[in-house]
Amino acid sequence: MIEDESGPDLAAGPGVPGGVPNGLPNGIPGGIVTDILARAAPILKPPEPVVNTVPKPAVAKPSRISAIEMARPIHRVEPVYPALARQMRIAGVVELQGVIGTDGRIHELRVLSGHPMLVKAAVDAVNQWIYAPTILNGQAVEVAASITVNFKLGQ
Repeated sequence: MIEDESGPDLAAGPGVPGGVPNGLPNGIPGGIVTDILARAAPILKPPEPVVNTVPKPAVAKPSRISAIEMARPIHRVEPVYPALARQMRIAGVVELQGVIGTDGRIHELRVLSGHPMLVKAAVDAVNQWIYAPTILNGQAVEVAASITVNFKLGQ
């Protein structure tokens, strides 16, 4: 290791390593670093969160559902068993999906499944059915309902 004794030992004196010999510990007053730090914007604390002191309005508790009265048929027309289906000994179930209106009548009727020879008779009969409407909290409401029509031989 070769030591250069031509310059002063910077590590021994005050100042910044690699700085000016016999310099000040924090640099030169009015120097570049001091100037930059003086021009920099002061660090501000984030603003305190605003606390809302306005009281919340009283919220009414939801009322309990006192009663649900499901739709039930009050006038039911039995389907006419198709003669050809009877002769061919076709029996089974026709599944329908209907919308029961607030007036108790079927507003929409859709076939979900069933033997094609029995479907028309089932739809014709169910379209004549009248229901006691579904009541929710004292008011009639429109509901979707599954409707099953059974066709049994020997009836």
